[in-house]
Amino acid sequence: MQSPSTSSRPPDAGDSGMRRRPVPVHYDWHVTESDGSADDYEDDAVFEDEQPTKFQEYLGIFFDYVFWILLAYCAMNALLFVGEQLGIISPQFDEWNPVRWFHHDAHALQKELFKNATASAATAAQFAGLKKWIEGGPGGWVSSKLEVSDYLSEKGRYDRRLEVHEGVDKDEVLVKLPLSHVLSADFCQQDLTDQTIRQVVEAQKRSSEPVEVAPWTWITLYMIAHARKDHAASSSTGGRFDTLLRSEYVDAALSYIPIFWDDASLHWLNGTDLLNVHILDVHAAIETEYHKLNYLVSSIEQSMSIIEFKKYSMVVMSRGETVELPDRENKSKTSPQLAIMPLIDLVDHHLPIPEKALFADDDLLQFQQSRSHTNISYDADSAAVVLKALKPLESKSAVTVGYGVRSNSDYLLYHGFTMPLQWSELTLCTQYSMVELPLPDDFPSWKSRFLAHAYRFALPACPSRKSTPHIAVGAARFLVATENDVVDFEARLRTEPSLLDSFSGPREDKFLSHAAQDSVSVVCDTKAAPPVCKVPLSVENERAAWALIKKHTLKRAAEHVSTIAEDERLLAEDDGKNSFTINQRHAVIVRREEKMVIRSWCNIVVRTVEFLSTPAGAEAVVTMRLPQDEVLENEEPRQRPIYWARLLEKQPADKIESECAFLR
Repeated sequence: MQSPSTSSRPPDAGDSGMRRRPVPVHYDWHVTESDGSADDYEDDAVFEDEQPTKFQEYLGIFFDYVFWILLAYCAMNALLFVGEQLGIISPQFDEWNPVRWFHHDAHALQKELFKNATASAATAAQFAGLKKWIEGGPGGWVSSKLEVSDYLSEKGRYDRRLEVHEGVDKDEVLVKLPLSHVLSADFCQQDLTDQTIRQVVEAQKRSSEPVEVAPWTWITLYMIAHARKDHAASSSTGGRFDTLLRSEYVDAALSYIPIFWDDASLHWLNGTDLLNVHILDVHAAIETEYHKLNYLVSSIEQSMSIIEFKKYSMVVMSRGETVELPDRENKSKTSPQLAIMPLIDLVDHHLPIPEKALFADDDLLQFQQSRSHTNISYDADSAAVVLKALKPLESKSAVTVGYGVRSNSDYLLYHGFTMPLQWSELTLCTQYSMVELPLPDDFPSWKSRFLAHAYRFALPACPSRKSTPHIAVGAARFLVATENDVVDFEARLRTEPSLLDSFSGPREDKFLSHAAQDSVSVVCDTKAAPPVCKVPLSVENERAAWALIKKHTLKRAAEHVSTIAEDERLLAEDDGKNSFTINQRHAVIVRREEKMVIRSWCNIVVRTVEFLSTPAGAEAVVTMRLPQDEVLENEEPRQRPIYWARLLEKQPADKIESECAFLR
């Protein structure tokens, strides 16, 4: 007979799947003899559950934690989805807001600066110091006919203006600025006297990945470094490049630049591309450069605030000029470089109102150069940047140069001024409007892998040979393309490869492939950003593409908060009552011009959609190839639909389509 401690294992002991171990029987438990019956079998040993180890306990806690976290994550996503569908919450929120600064009483600052400058003849003394600094360089020279005068406008804007107090002949040289005094990116980067610049240069060399610093950033660092030095060196007896550029003058000048406007002034720009796109782009560009510097040299954040960096960045952007200077790698050649040119940067903008309307395919650079009163260029013989008069200048006239044919939005963003109303009307066809094409809600996966986010497109007010909406139309074709569109067009390419310039032959068959996904890579340029289909895939595809552009053009136009007529009424009222501040008047001029531009584009897109809906429009979707000897610009496609020629025709300026008339 077996002892109780070595009894055999019961038949059903493994049913629970639990490991057991024998333990001594309690002293007052009674063990009875087995009757040998399987049904009445009683174990004469008692088993208890084996206790888990500490590792097993911690592992169980960890998996429990992961399980509940995943469950909570799924529940939150489900609640967010339901809330968005019901309209209770919105998925749209601002992830980034720019760091801002504005002067709380810019008007009083302007008056104070003017009063101080005229009472003590400070401007004349500072100009003398700057002139001495320039002439102290090799070959430096400043004409005795030049002077800097102080002005205060009716609306209280203080300006310093470079003038001539005697008549100047054509081709007469006014300034020779030595190359050693030109603040280019290369020059500033090589300034080893400043610790910050030296640290950034060394950090770039040590960095494991390349970190590109913008040219204007080097100039900004140089100006900040030297502005902090003892300003006693900038007195009339010494002189330095920033003699006329003290911090109080920087604050006064920047108060007219929109990125430094207060909320009340920005309110007048509501609905404009300037506010919604361009101002934010400048903020983002400056802050990105600042964060690059912090990445390279962490101590910069403590020694230089982002506001100080923004101020001097805008000084460089507004006063800088692109000029041909000796190339850093090859001094015998020149290359266009951004530079601050002390004294020359005081030259104001002037271009006359054109005699007739300008178009994008006109020679705008030639117009600028022929109408400008002076010219700024590098002279290799004297190794200096020379300011020369292109036309005779009368005594007491301002020394001016053309900043280029640009929109009022551009002038205001970078220089703080706008042109007269006639400028908007006569340069309308050189300008662009911004329209975004969002991703569809039901964007299929075979296309979404090539396009992760929406793009915004610059659409011309008047399409021309040099400026057509081919990128926006190509992107719209991609967005609305169906599987049948891309598969059928690829099949056509096999028999007619001339339909597409970039077609390199039929793709290889794969064992596992997705027909539409593979086809779209053949018929469209999926490597471009954004992906584009350079030719129509079908009549339906082309109609749908233009319908999409029309839809979002009208949506964008509807975001403007006033009409063109209302803006003109406000400006006429200000002409009589002088009721606007300078910034308010500039804002109204800009928003009026933007509405004129998008109205012009709206007319184009509405007429194109109407034409494509006709039988003649369907036939004009067929593509043609331009002759090889015809020069194309801006990556214009040589293979294009026949109707494309209609876009290049000059449109009647007085005819406004009914769907665009709400902008009047």
